[in-house]
Amino acid sequence: MCRVSSSEAEGNDGVFCTADSINILDFRQPSGIGLKIPKIGVNVQSVYSRGDSIYLGCTSVVSAAKKQVNSQVLQFSVRKQKIVNTYSLPESSAHSHHKALTQVWGNSDWVMATSGLGLFVFDAQKDDGLPSFVSNYNSPQDVREVIGPDDMYSPSFDYHSSQILLISRDRPAMWRRLV
Repeated sequence: MCRVSSSEAEGNDGVFCTADSINILDFRQPSGIGLKIPKIGVNVQSVYSRGDSIYLGCTSVVSAAKKQVNSQVLQFSVRKQKIVNTYSLPESSAHSHHKALTQVWGNSDWVMATSGLGLFVFDAQKDDGLPSFVSNYNSPQDVREVIGPDDMYSPSFDYHSSQILLISRDRPAMWRRLV
């Protein structure tokens, strides 16, 4: 189950995921659930909410026979009630537990996702995100920058004023400035 605190979820009272849906909390509703979005074919590992957008860090199976998974950030618009952008991480032969997105974050400038393979930064203003749920694997998403080594254990990050702090349980923290 993924959770977001109400301080991180601007524009709604929180977000959490279950095995079958993404639930947007609205405590004005008797049930406390303002919107329930079905998860179709993806495994959500992390979630972040900001204003109208909900960013879902997830994996989907590309080839069950080869046990290949694709990591991506899906940007869902609460107002439009659909996926508006898909940010795909580069393909990798790494084990699926290294591809799991441990944290996602986004605003009008950047979309970021971290996994055991590093911190991936996308330029949201370039609007490289693919507008549909299904990624076009023949034309992969351009990652603006990859920060950190490709073998981190349970990484997370913090972002403030164009500075990123990347933390992993198995090594010293590192920081980088985005320009």
